[in-house]
Amino acid sequence: MTSTLVSVLRSVGAVFAGFAVITLGTVVTFTVLVEDFGYHTSSPIELLIGTIGALASGVAGGLLTARLAASHPVRHAAALVVPIALDTASIIASAGPGSDPLWFDVGGSAILLLGALVGGLLIATRGRPSAVRVSHPA
Repeated sequence: MTSTLVSVLRSVGAVFAGFAVITLGTVVTFTVLVEDFGYHTSSPIELLIGTIGALASGVAGGLLTARLAASHPVRHAAALVVPIALDTASIIASAGPGSDPLWFDVGGSAILLLGALVGGLLIATRGRPSAVRVSHPA
């Protein structure tokens, strides 16, 4: 029973930690690197920087989540969809006139999740032997 509880707490903690990294990365990207980031307010270069920053934030969050998880690194990285979706829903719900288009916010969330999955895959495949084996003649 105790090991199950520890495993669940570790899984939940891994997802929270990964989301914290994603949040920190996106805040730095959208307030420091690109001030006033948005579809209507940013130049094409700023949109590119914001996209790269979001992808990097997602990868970093996915890496941390997968690394902290006791098992199933990709599943844990994929679990980041829950806090990312909740955050996106709150942004969309509080959007007023003149705010970014819906597709822009949803696309940004998709980039974060894609990055998180890449991070999870990097941890999952790290250290695994290659599937291609060369046989040596005897």
